[in-house]
Amino acid sequence: MGGSGAGNGGAGSSGSSGSSNNNSGSGGQTAPGQCSPPTDINAPLEKLSLTGCMNPADKTKFAERVIPYEVNSPLWSDSADKQRGFVIPVGKTIHIKDCAVVPAECLDSADTGKWVFPVGTVMLKNFLFNDKLVETRLFVRHDEQTWVGYSYQWDAAQTEATIVPDERRRIMVDSGSGMVSWTYPNRTDCMKCHNLAGGFTLGPETRQLNRMVGTSNQIDTFKAKNLFDTPPTVPYQAALVTPFASAPADDAALDKQARSYMHANCAFCHRPDDLDLGAVSIDLRLDKTLKQTNLCNAPAVKGDQGVPDATLLTPGNPSKSITWLRVNAGEDMGRMPQIGTYQIHTAGVKLIGDWITSIKTCPP
Repeated sequence: MGGSGAGNGGAGSSGSSGSSNNNSGSGGQTAPGQCSPPTDINAPLEKLSLTGCMNPADKTKFAERVIPYEVNSPLWSDSADKQRGFVIPVGKTIHIKDCAVVPAECLDSADTGKWVFPVGTVMLKNFLFNDKLVETRLFVRHDEQTWVGYSYQWDAAQTEATIVPDERRRIMVDSGSGMVSWTYPNRTDCMKCHNLAGGFTLGPETRQLNRMVGTSNQIDTFKAKNLFDTPPTVPYQAALVTPFASAPADDAALDKQARSYMHANCAFCHRPDDLDLGAVSIDLRLDKTLKQTNLCNAPAVKGDQGVPDATLLTPGNPSKSITWLRVNAGEDMGRMPQIGTYQIHTAGVKLIGDWITSIKTCPP
C-alpha cells in the first residue's frame, strides 16, 4: 500500500501539499481534465499536467480543487516523504462508517470511522526525497466495484510527470543526498492491500484525520466544506498516536505507538475478512486487545522464517516472533508487507521489537 511498490495509491504518511479549496460542498469537478477518472480505464492521460490535478502555474503543486489532508500514523514508503489530497465530484459526499448505526457495512465495531469515497473520486499522493518529486500517484474510483492506481514518473527537471506503463519499474533516483532505489508499481500489485476488506483507501479514517492542521482540526475544515453525507459529531473518534514522535515514556505508551503503527501498516490486510489470508485469523486493527489479535504464542502457520520454535508473537522475545522476523526480513525473504515497499523500516522494526520485549506473558 502506499509504499514505493504499492500499486494503487491510497493514503497514509506524513506531510501535505496543495492550496486550500474554497468550494463549498465539493472537492472538485467531473469534466475531463478536471482531475477525474479517465474515460477509458486502460488509457489514462499520458502527461500529469493534462489531468487537471496539478496547478498550471506550478506543476509540482496540487491544483486548487484538490483538498489536502494529513494523517496521524504514517504508512512506511521506503523513506519517501508524501503529500496527499483528494478530489470528489460535484454534488457527492464522503460517507463515514458508523457500525452501531449500520452494522451491515462493517465486519464489527472496529471498522467504525472508516471513510468511504464516492464514485468519481481521485486520491492523490506525491512521493518526494528532499523536496524533489519522484512519483505522483492517482488512485481513482471508476465505479462501485473498481478502483485503479495510475503512477506518473517525474522528470529530473521537475517540469512534467509521464504515465508509467502497466508494469513494475525500478529506477535509481538522485534524492539530493545520494542515489536511492524507487519502484513504480503495476496497476494490480497492491489490490491485495487496497481491497474491499481494507476499504480500498487505506489512510482516510476519522482516527487518522483527527488532527490539527494549522490552527484548525482538519475534520472541522472538511465539515465546513459540506464534504460528508452525515457530518461526524464532536468529540471525534480518538486520534491515533503518532509513532516515533517521541520516545515512549512507559510500556503503555509503547503499546499505543506499536499498535498505531500496525494499524496503519498492517491491519488493512491482517483482519479476519481478508480472504487472501486464508486460515490465518490475525486481527491487527487498533480496537482489538492483544488476545483478540490472535498473535500471542500462536503457531507460525505460513512459515517459520528459519526459526523452528518461533510463534507469531513470543512474549519477551522478538527473535522468536514471526511478527518481528517478517518486518525485519529482506525483499523476497518473507518480509511484511509482501509488496508495497522494498526497504526495511529500521525504526518500525525497533518499535515492534521493543513492544514484543515489553510483553511478559500472553493474556489468559
